[in-house]
Amino acid sequence: MTELSRNNWTFGAQIVTAVGMFIVTLGILFIATLTYLDREDQGFRNEIRTDLTEIRAAMRDMNHRLDNINTRLGRVEGYLRVSGEE
Repeated sequence: MTELSRNNWTFGAQIVTAVGMFIVTLGILFIATLTYLDREDQGFRNEIRTDLTEIRAAMRDMNHRLDNINTRLGRVEGYLRVSGEE
């Protein structure tokens, strides 16, 4: 091989190495971006989960209160029926 041809191969190998390193760097940045976005989404999901838990607790409380009201109303209706018949 001539000296010129060896220099061309060396230069070509350097270019291939540089392009490979560039692609690897882009891959690492892509993975880092996805990881960051996933963490951001996780925080948002946790906030939504907390809000939904609070809403469910409030709905259970409202259902419990409605049951109490219905029970009391049933007692009053029963009392009024008995009182009206006498």
